[in-house]
Amino acid sequence: MFTRLPHYAFWLGVLIVVSANAVGAQQSAEQAESTDWLRSLAEGGTTEGQIMLLDQATQGSANAQYALGVMYSGGGIPRDMGEARRWYQAAAAQGHIAALESLRFLASDGDGAALYALGLLSRDGLGVPRDPEAARQAFFWGGKEGHILAHFAAADMLLDGLGGEVDASAASARYTQVLLLAQFALNLCTAEENAILEAPKRRAMAQFWIGKLYLTGGGGLEQNAVEAARWFAGAANSGLDEAQYELGRLYVQGRGVPRDLCRALAWLEDAAAQGMTHAEKEIERITGPGGRQ
Repeated sequence: MFTRLPHYAFWLGVLIVVSANAVGAQQSAEQAESTDWLRSLAEGGTTEGQIMLLDQATQGSANAQYALGVMYSGGGIPRDMGEARRWYQAAAAQGHIAALESLRFLASDGDGAALYALGLLSRDGLGVPRDPEAARQAFFWGGKEGHILAHFAAADMLLDGLGGEVDASAASARYTQVLLLAQFALNLCTAEENAILEAPKRRAMAQFWIGKLYLTGGGGLEQNAVEAARWFAGAANSGLDEAQYELGRLYVQGRGVPRDLCRALAWLEDAAAQGMTHAEKEIERITGPGGRQ
């Protein structure tokens, strides 16, 4: 049972009150009425209404984004809480109070993804005043609920001293937790003992495993090759050979990134220089007869 509800609810309630004066005020009453009309059409199963509402949301209408969040929460279309949170967060980032309240409600019930979203808003000052301390706390709570990206964000704040003191040891522990959660989600055995690794190395490995999750889908993350490439790139730039290899392969395939054999070879060569035989074989395949196609 979720036992921290009163404490979560208090802090999240403070966040909502503070956000009342946030940047990005609510849209005009006329726009809100128009959105309500489209929402009623969409909830009634009208395809035209759904398309128009999505178009408004995509163009940046906070009211339309909030309306989509409500609908995906179970209001007229198939329930999809991942999409609901995404649209609530987009609206809340513009100062939409009802959207922020919706995230708060989900978070107060132990929704790790909602806690992570609230942490991002506070960390980056989107729709609420920038508050690193509040962000750090939200990420901590999100991590306790098993949210992998919240663990990673909390570790980064611990390592950089944002929202509190620097604690490299605690950051390392959280990066390790990301590794374990990712490997468990992918049904893999625990990797080699990481006790001797410094925090930056663990951070790169955590980025790599998050990329693997995005590549296949799992651990609460939907399959997304673009996000996989972004996380691999972070780890590859830190010198992790596995990430360099995976990023090189994505460039070969044009998956999540534009197909680019020159970049692919650059990353694969970096991995091969560290002794990765898989990278060497991939280079041979690309540069061999019929390879560059």
